[in-house]
Amino acid sequence: DSTQLDIKNRKQMTPLLEAVSGGHIGMIRQLIARGADVNAVDGSGSNCLHLAVEKEVFHSEGETLSILDECCIELKLNKENRLSGVIVASYLAHQGASFYHMNNKNETPLDLIKNRNLKENLRTFLLSRLPCLFCEDKEATITFHPCGHCVLCLECCPKRLPRRCLKCRQPVSGRSGFEGPKLSDKEVQTAAEPGDSKVWRESPKDITEC
Repeated sequence: DSTQLDIKNRKQMTPLLEAVSGGHIGMIRQLIARGADVNAVDGSGSNCLHLAVEKEVFHSEGETLSILDECCIELKLNKENRLSGVIVASYLAHQGASFYHMNNKNETPLDLIKNRNLKENLRTFLLSRLPCLFCEDKEATITFHPCGHCVLCLECCPKRLPRRCLKCRQPVSGRSGFEGPKLSDKEVQTAAEPGDSKVWRESPKDITEC
């Protein structure tokens, strides 16, 4: 239920914000895969990136997200930093969270990063969002789970959930980053009925059956 996913506590924090604040990678991944709002804000106007960049290290909890290693490469950091706050923030940015959102103090998550070189590398990363692998024209906005790769734009992503990620070939269990009805785990495995969502368009069969 999307209402429960984004319900707020006394601190105006959603379960996702609490998971980020507590440094729980496993819970973060699960909540995002189920459709949690990555741009929700707490009582101070901070989003998940504000919380992530101020955290020194996250708990792996057995999660082996390869995208964290890719974020290390993009930011020119050693893989030993894969559980650092900035790397997890980069992962969250891949899921659609905004590095340019200002909190009540008029601070963006970027403003909170003290390391000048790291901040510049992050700016470069944000300006180089990857194009859709299929049309190569529009920005990729659809993220596959559990691998976390963002490889297709809204129009090219098929109604039926692909079996494997087009980039890493890992089995796909869900996706996020699109507008439309919130689907249960069972429903997301089947093709959407006509009229379920106005934003989806038919895509080539070979993408659907990846």
